[in-house]
Amino acid sequence: MNKRAFMRTAALVVCLLTSGGSFAKTTKAAVSYVTAPFNVPSIIMREKGYLDEAFAAHGVTLTHPEITSGAAQTQALAAGQLQIASVLGGTSAILANANGADVVVMGAYARAPKAYFIMAAANGPADIKSLKGKKVAGPKGTVLNQLLAAALASEKLTLNDIEYINMDLPTARAALLAGRVDAVTLAGANATQVESAGGHVIVNGEGLIAPTTVIGTSRAFANANPQLLKAYFQAHLKALEFMRTHPDEALAIAAKDQDISLDEARKQYALYDFDPKMTEADVANLQADQAFMVSADMLEASSKIDIRKDLILPSAFDIK
Repeated sequence: MNKRAFMRTAALVVCLLTSGGSFAKTTKAAVSYVTAPFNVPSIIMREKGYLDEAFAAHGVTLTHPEITSGAAQTQALAAGQLQIASVLGGTSAILANANGADVVVMGAYARAPKAYFIMAAANGPADIKSLKGKKVAGPKGTVLNQLLAAALASEKLTLNDIEYINMDLPTARAALLAGRVDAVTLAGANATQVESAGGHVIVNGEGLIAPTTVIGTSRAFANANPQLLKAYFQAHLKALEFMRTHPDEALAIAAKDQDISLDEARKQYALYDFDPKMTEADVANLQADQAFMVSADMLEASSKIDIRKDLILPSAFDIK
């Protein structure tokens, strides 16, 4: 048995033992809660209790661990400690699957190239070419990493031309405002806070990246509990309907959660497409993500996967 097959088998056994599967009825499940950069459907589902209600109808009690790291979410999925990763970067899902972890995509979460930024402080670099030799902070192995690489490439530069420092979003924001780095990659409320402090956007992702964040699970959990995947989307679609029919209330809830103004919430909301149904464009975007990871030495070419066949559940194209 090769390494990938072994890991898939091990993850299957763990998931069946911990989440029920064919051995026992699932009575407990964990769905990650991730609000940043501006994940309005998740915020609404929690505020209104839609997700807990949908799972309770199947006799399942939910926990909502706040795991924001993509790598941590995929590790938890593969170990059976997390059943659904509600917001997962496409790059994280691909990397985990390509390395043999039982991580698959059950739907899309959002598409928002304009919501990702490279930013500087008030007197910081004004354009991408000025980043050469500078300290740039942000989360590596993410969409923001991809944005930075693509932006540098547009000026015939690479990540080797800067001092790239791995930091999560709040830490990167704080480092920029404290003058410890020259630029950062940010999204959501962290970007808003930099602008409020006098910082500026050097570039956003439009024309550089086409990211699709996804909803992840394990194939083992999906196969054993198709009714719970349906329950998840029942709640997700209910949140989207609430956002459509009660936009002011939805934005007020999201603004309070993110500690931003209603005007800023409205501005950010306009940047997002939250349709969970996977499309051919999403497949192409994830294929582009994989190509980026290979070119950036984040993934060996020999480990490349078939995005549609290996990563995406067929049901992801038929969410309704």
